[in-house]
Amino acid sequence: MNFSKLLPAFRKSPDRQPKQERLPRPSQPLAVIQPKPLGPPPEPVEMLNAITGFLRRHLICDDHQYTLLALWIVHTWCARHFPAVPYLHIRSAESQSAKTLCLRLLAALSNSPWIATGAHPRSIMDNLLIADRRVLPGKPLDSQPPHTILLDDCHHTFAPSERQPVLALLNSGTQVSCSYVDGLVRYSVFGPKAFAGNTPLPRSLGSRCIPIVLRRKKPADVIVRFNPEAAASAARLARSLESWAAANSPALASVAHQIPARLPAGLSARQQDCAESLLHIADRIGGVWPDRARAALGAVFDSSDDSQTLRMLADVRVLFFLKDDPTYLATRDLLAALIGLAPRPWANWTSRSGNRLAARLHPFGIYSRDFHKGSSPAFKGYQRADFLDAWERYLPPIPADWHEHRSKLKKAAEERPASS
Repeated sequence: MNFSKLLPAFRKSPDRQPKQERLPRPSQPLAVIQPKPLGPPPEPVEMLNAITGFLRRHLICDDHQYTLLALWIVHTWCARHFPAVPYLHIRSAESQSAKTLCLRLLAALSNSPWIATGAHPRSIMDNLLIADRRVLPGKPLDSQPPHTILLDDCHHTFAPSERQPVLALLNSGTQVSCSYVDGLVRYSVFGPKAFAGNTPLPRSLGSRCIPIVLRRKKPADVIVRFNPEAAASAARLARSLESWAAANSPALASVAHQIPARLPAGLSARQQDCAESLLHIADRIGGVWPDRARAALGAVFDSSDDSQTLRMLADVRVLFFLKDDPTYLATRDLLAALIGLAPRPWANWTSRSGNRLAARLHPFGIYSRDFHKGSSPAFKGYQRADFLDAWERYLPPIPADWHEHRSKLKKAAEERPASS
């Protein structure tokens, strides 16, 4: 039966396409658009001052935050030379403190930015893995293009039900030697990232971040809107950053695997990973920036939640030391001494804050005990021996001059009544 007669649209074989005419060859070769050559590298101190000045016109935070934001922006242009990269956690005490604007400013100044708001975990994973970022034998990671990932409204992204895979992916991106495994394929998502949101980050991710705390604008504060003129200014700064990074990359690569001099005291291993690349960049820039970078890192990490727990541990060690290292201290005596440390968060505690003290110490395996003193009723306290392991693991060694310092304090205390 001939179906072509019954169904005109049906044919046994498709019609041949008409032969296309060959286009005439142009008399002149097609022009190839070449990338605009980079200008001479800028004076580095002036460049950093211009970046911090730009940030000050749009954001409200303290000087340490401006310093770290500026260094982190520079770092995005040369991150591939370092073995570890710092992430940023941009947060604020209240909403409407320009967290989203901060990410927009970072996107305008950073290298190869990709910004998303309230992204679904699967969308983040698809976008990070869509490029050919597979770790292949014999293929160096330096051949991978850098990416600066900026995620806003992360409280939507890290919902408890679906956050584990994307957390594993993002956590792997801080170390050049780490990779994310999906089935039989390993991916590298190494590169700088910044997160903003209204709730704390998951603990594993937050520990890989430098905290950036923004403040809401006061009526008297003068802030400039991020308009096309400001965007053009940011583009010129980004061009300067690219020129500086191209000229200084060999020098940074030569020291990238070394520990920078004068690391701030008391940094954890992950905090040190966050600090090292920024310190190398600050040392390369010179001027006031090496000292400014170290002061900023010491300040922001000292005020972070994890560091507050370590600060509690250190304060308790000082209290035992100043009392000539007794076998134990009563909880009431520890609380009274901690409340007297005015700059600390626990200065606002009361004599009934024993549970809050216990909550700080439980993660280290330190628990209160019942003690008896003569015929007096039993009381709660902490045994010094229970602290020794945590002090050795998490705190720097006791300085050699501490004993001399203790003697001076005791002598001053003994002389004070006589002089009054």
